[in-house]
Amino acid sequence: MKSLGTWDWHGRRYESEKNSNGKDYLMATILYVTANVKAEAASRSLLLGSEFLEEYLRLNPRDEVQVLDVYRDSIQRVDQDVLNAWTRVERGEDHALLSDEERHKINRIWRMADQFLRCDKYVFVTHSLNLWLPAEFKMYVDATCVLDRTYRLTPNGSEGMLRGLPRKSLHLHAATAYSLAGERDQSVAYLRSVLNVLGVAHQETVLLKGDDPETGSWEEYETVRSKLLGLARTF
Repeated sequence: MKSLGTWDWHGRRYESEKNSNGKDYLMATILYVTANVKAEAASRSLLLGSEFLEEYLRLNPRDEVQVLDVYRDSIQRVDQDVLNAWTRVERGEDHALLSDEERHKINRIWRMADQFLRCDKYVFVTHSLNLWLPAEFKMYVDATCVLDRTYRLTPNGSEGMLRGLPRKSLHLHAATAYSLAGERDQSVAYLRSVLNVLGVAHQETVLLKGDDPETGSWEEYETVRSKLLGLARTF
């Protein structure tokens, strides 16, 4: 018989039951974010991310997964309308007084930020592009890292709205297979800093060297695959 209970964090309800490992766990919502224009078969990171997710759901079949592809799904850019709307709202203007375009765009960003807050676990599958993440992923970060939505200002500096909550993340990242003048790729450090700002305390990072299945190391692929399948049991 299942042992069910309810938990309420930030107005959300969670159920506790036995998972396939026989341990009590809180049913969770995973936000699975990809940033790769390639088809899955042409990307080592996408292939591995898919294997991780499949194994995770085998172990936790009642958890919910929300998939976001920043290339496929429309991410609202922070443009002049958004900046104007933020300024007017911060000044205390009523939301109804915004222009239709301002209101539409800021609502889209707020929905994206609210989705991030509602989720319990985050999986990011990315690759390097000129020492950094793709521009579409940066647009997504700007739509989720929002003042007074996902972080706030205090006398001691900023504080993430997720601080103190049991949130965790996994970043699977395929770095460039070759050196670019010896310069350091900033992708992983950047996302880690953003998640720290938002209050995600428990972060895992798994790295690949190269994203092309035809040129990447098969031995490395299997090593990373084994690590991810192990993480699926504890994530």
